[in-house]
Amino acid sequence: MNELSALFLNIRDGETVTLEKGKIYHAYPENSFEKKGYFCSNTAKRHENPEGLRYSAIFLENKKNITIDGNGAEIIIHGKMTPFLFDKCENITMKNLTLDYFCPTMTEFTVVSNADGVCELKINPECRFRVTDNELFWRGEDDFNGEPYWENRPHVQGRYVKVYDPEKRMCRDFDRNDLDFETVEKIDERTVRVTLKNKGADFVPGHIFQTRNIVRDQTGALFQRCRNLSLEGLRIKFMHGLGMVSQFCENVTYKNCDFTPASGRTAASTADFFQFSGCKGKIEIDSCKAYGAHDDYVNVHGTHLRIVAADKDKKEITVRFMHAESWGFQAFEKGDELEFIKWDTLIPYSKTKVVSYKKLNDTDILLSLDRELPQIEIGKDVVENATWTPELYVRNCDFGPTCGRGILCTTRGEVIIENNCFSNLWGPALLLEDDCNFWFESGYTRSVTFRKNVVENCEYAEMWQGAPSIRCTPKVMKEDSKEFVHARLVIEDNVFKGAKKDKHLMWIEYIENVEVKNNVFDAPYEFYEKCIGNIVDKGNVIE
Repeated sequence: MNELSALFLNIRDGETVTLEKGKIYHAYPENSFEKKGYFCSNTAKRHENPEGLRYSAIFLENKKNITIDGNGAEIIIHGKMTPFLFDKCENITMKNLTLDYFCPTMTEFTVVSNADGVCELKINPECRFRVTDNELFWRGEDDFNGEPYWENRPHVQGRYVKVYDPEKRMCRDFDRNDLDFETVEKIDERTVRVTLKNKGADFVPGHIFQTRNIVRDQTGALFQRCRNLSLEGLRIKFMHGLGMVSQFCENVTYKNCDFTPASGRTAASTADFFQFSGCKGKIEIDSCKAYGAHDDYVNVHGTHLRIVAADKDKKEITVRFMHAESWGFQAFEKGDELEFIKWDTLIPYSKTKVVSYKKLNDTDILLSLDRELPQIEIGKDVVENATWTPELYVRNCDFGPTCGRGILCTTRGEVIIENNCFSNLWGPALLLEDDCNFWFESGYTRSVTFRKNVVENCEYAEMWQGAPSIRCTPKVMKEDSKEFVHARLVIEDNVFKGAKKDKHLMWIEYIENVEVKNNVFDAPYEFYEKCIGNIVDKGNVIE
């Protein structure tokens, strides 16, 4: 076992582990904790990680009152791992620690020149490749058997490509098929010369290509069924698969953390940074910095499970994980409150409590309930675990360039987002959703306050009609629905800059009350409204 992991083999409750100041610890899958049965929301499909396998540098299970003081040390991950895995722990603090990958799974290269489709590409020094039989292969470092941890060609199915313009600090989509080259020649250890099959492909000198495998077989961290987690002063330079995932945790705090790429890179994660699935209590993100995600920075949600069978006499229902990337994990406890949700309106229509639960297979769970079943549309209606719905507080953070949204929030707990800066986001700064037909991420919100933030050049990709920087768009399937999904959204005392198409847009649907007050805009603003109960628009200034 590696030197770092060995420190946690026999750790006892109440202990503090202090790493050697400034030391670099190396962790490989072969000499770290190997654990099975850890299935993670929003990650690998069943065939991609069928056993829920995690390779972890630091593993804690059923521990209390533990402090991990990095003391300025750095962990270097080799291969692909879930560096931190905490299961059913309480009162855990991890601080003053840096994490990076020896060979990031996000391959980056810069276009040096393009002469009529003959291009020179400079590959990031930390990314590995080979040229064989006139083909280019991205690859990881060699494992203990001398074989690469991973390898594939740039244009194959399952790779995702973004192109980053360092001057504009913006990304754009790119067709991976245009990374299929006629010729490939290795010029030196970092440079290749390629001939494009599509001579008109958009290879702009100075632009940086970011290309990754979409399989989320590992994550930046997995915290499962934990209570009172405090992450302080972390420096996270790269995460594979998904970011720091808290799953059915209570009270999680990130403070003074820096989630930005290492010098010389432009991406720090292949997906979200802060993911919270089915949590409760308080989620607090304070004074953190985040740049370079290939998805959202903050994503807070539950999981809608579809009702596929019901037995009224036994007061039992069978519910199913529907999305291919969310399955297998424990979604219920005895005593949890459930809400029945109508599939086409997202409106709750009955409540009950879980008396017992039984996992039938990777996707199906049998629930025994404490009262008679309502009238259910089997195969369409869903349930949400109403007990595990957190409050969210995001304050004093700097969210920079990303290929996703700023904060995606679907929780009925209080939400306050204040004193943050959102700049150069691919999507909107704030997105309120809720759906039970696509991602199956639940649920509705009751009170969301977005105040004293600076929103600049967000939704620059214009992936939504009109490019709104604030979006409330629950996925209501009933076209003529007049029922409100969300309750209240307050947008006040913010500064909005970088209008698209000479105007700022807020796209607001299926919400009862909206207040837009005392904001400053650098261009005219307008609303797209659908099924709104009341909207207050006052005190706003156009400068």
